[in-house]
Amino acid sequence: MDAEAPAAAVRLTPLQLFTAFARIGLSAFGQLIPVGRHALVEKHKWLSDAEFAEMLAIGQMLPGPNMVNLSASLGDRNAGWAGAAAAVSGLVIPPTIVAIAIAATLYRFSHDAHVSGALSGMAAAACGLVLATALKLARNTIRRAHGVVLALAIFAAVALLRLPLAVVLVVALPLSLWVHGALRRIL
Repeated sequence: MDAEAPAAAVRLTPLQLFTAFARIGLSAFGQLIPVGRHALVEKHKWLSDAEFAEMLAIGQMLPGPNMVNLSASLGDRNAGWAGAAAAVSGLVIPPTIVAIAIAATLYRFSHDAHVSGALSGMAAAACGLVLATALKLARNTIRRAHGVVLALAIFAAVALLRLPLAVVLVVALPLSLWVHGALRRIL
């Protein structure tokens, strides 16, 4: 599927949205973005890569978790308020129940070296998943040199210079829009 082409228009029911997002939430284990992208773009083909990246970016700008915002947006787009409520509920409620059960179990066995080692291994795997998803999103959305430069500058500002994300976004968003518009007029 072309990264720029929108996904096929599909009208989803609240039950379909709840079920799909419950599966995403229950299989993500802290990595909603990679799992959500795989399910929504590759498996179900409800969104293209570009649509996923756009909805994720909008979700990032809004208050609250970005994947919850994305689920609400996709749910609303398909089935109105009922779809938004179903998608968010599916994403949040089943995993919350599982997380409470796991947290209680881990607390009980937190002194065990095997549990501590397993948690360290899961942290390394989570870092790998985040990096792989970031590279997939970058590959399909950053296509020109100025996009790469802007992405690296934003990364440096947040990760290396440790500037507050809100400040970086307030500066980077209008700057990137200006650069994109200026280069579009030139090229």
